[in-house]
Amino acid sequence: MRESAPAIFPIFRSRFTVAVLTRAYVGEGENSIAELAGMAETDTGTMTREVRRLEAAGVVRSRMVGRTKLVRANHEAPFYRALRDLVVIVLGPAEVLGEELAGLAGVSAAAVFGSWAARAAGEPGGSPADIDLLVVGKPDRDDLHDAVSRARVRLGRDINTVVLSASQWNAGDDPFLTELRGRPMVALGRMPGPQDLGAAP
Repeated sequence: MRESAPAIFPIFRSRFTVAVLTRAYVGEGENSIAELAGMAETDTGTMTREVRRLEAAGVVRSRMVGRTKLVRANHEAPFYRALRDLVVIVLGPAEVLGEELAGLAGVSAAAVFGSWAARAAGEPGGSPADIDLLVVGKPDRDDLHDAVSRARVRLGRDINTVVLSASQWNAGDDPFLTELRGRPMVALGRMPGPQDLGAAP
């Protein structure tokens, strides 16, 4: 007989919870019930019940603006920083972008770089306002745009995309790339990172 998961601390229990945690703890903004429901592809009644569970556990807080309920991470919770770090690792930009770009033809490697990668590597600083994405290869620009747009909606942050061919990535005379190679990069989930590429032929 299958037992239900304990309700003491309900995280990662369903795609509805994942939607709330991704937007609240990765995006770090406020989102309406309708926005969260749209992201999780469910109805507002189901999402309202999910938010109530997370509120009861102290994971999120909400406030009413007119008739709209806005949901955000509970920054005052004693576990806030630890949970945020866990959510960023499990549901953060590298994972979300990896899901959206997986199977995209023409992508040889991809990684998050810039401020977000630096924070993930432990460098001090504030929460980045946007995400820098490096794509190595020759993907269809429209397909890449659509994939990045979906990730932008899920993460609630702007994404700046840099696309390079493998030969451009391996070129040794570009100051920007020389600096980039020496800075932290986080490969996307289930995809090789630029550092994994061999020298261009």
